[in-house]
Amino acid sequence: MYQKNVSIRFGGPLTPGVKKILIINASVFLVQQISGIIANQGFPETVFGLSHEGFINGFMLWQPVTYMFLHGGWMHIIFNLLGLWMFAGEVELFLGEKTFIRFYILSGLGAGLFIALMNYYVYLSYGLSGVTIGASGALYAVLIAYAILWPEREVFLYFLFPIKIKYLLLAYGIFEFFSTISTAAGKAGNISHIGHLGGLVAGFILMKFYMNSPVKEKTGISFMESLKKKYRLKKKRREIEERIEAKSIIDNLLMKIAREGMSSLTADEKKKLEWARNHYSAGNDTVH
Repeated sequence: MYQKNVSIRFGGPLTPGVKKILIINASVFLVQQISGIIANQGFPETVFGLSHEGFINGFMLWQPVTYMFLHGGWMHIIFNLLGLWMFAGEVELFLGEKTFIRFYILSGLGAGLFIALMNYYVYLSYGLSGVTIGASGALYAVLIAYAILWPEREVFLYFLFPIKIKYLLLAYGIFEFFSTISTAAGKAGNISHIGHLGGLVAGFILMKFYMNSPVKEKTGISFMESLKKKYRLKKKRREIEERIEAKSIIDNLLMKIAREGMSSLTADEKKKLEWARNHYSAGNDTVH
């Protein structure tokens, strides 16, 4: 008899990095609501949302980062934060808190650059300039990361239909691609399909880069720590090679001095001997 164990879970672990991102998004949304009451309506969106007028014409270079922390309404922020809570926790557990936060910010930035390019094209082609806000690009990056790590897991589409996450993300990618083409053709709407597509692309590239790096989940070493260790290893290897070369120079010149005396050394050989003396020292080679 074959028995299959099935477990159904709603939501993921509330990890430290995910918790910080949720709090920041909720806090910014609260500021948006308050500013809409006591100040000019839409002021945060105009300054911190991503638009062609602000980013290119206004030289507001922070917009490709800040746009992802603003939202256009209660349903907008609820669904984005719900998606983060459901999928981001396990991705953070795999990557580590610092690496996950970097992954989230860089993915959102990547999506923002895709949006900026589309904004530029639409402005040149149709003279239109809108404002994009929301964490959807970064959320789509989290979704593709989840699909790369656990492609066979099933999720419930619209909380009703079970589908493997890899097929769901494939369908999302196809839909967002053709929707982006539609936007480029002048059929723009209120949904930033290029932002979703940009998040998928950025998340895919970053995850593949991470997966191909020597850092693995079980090592407990963060990505940046791995890069620092590789730099230390390269530096130590260069020092060892210089020490070997220095020892060879010292041995050869000492033999010449023993045969012919110190005065036999040329000016160039004296420089080499001085260099070798400064670069050669006995000791242990430890890299940590």
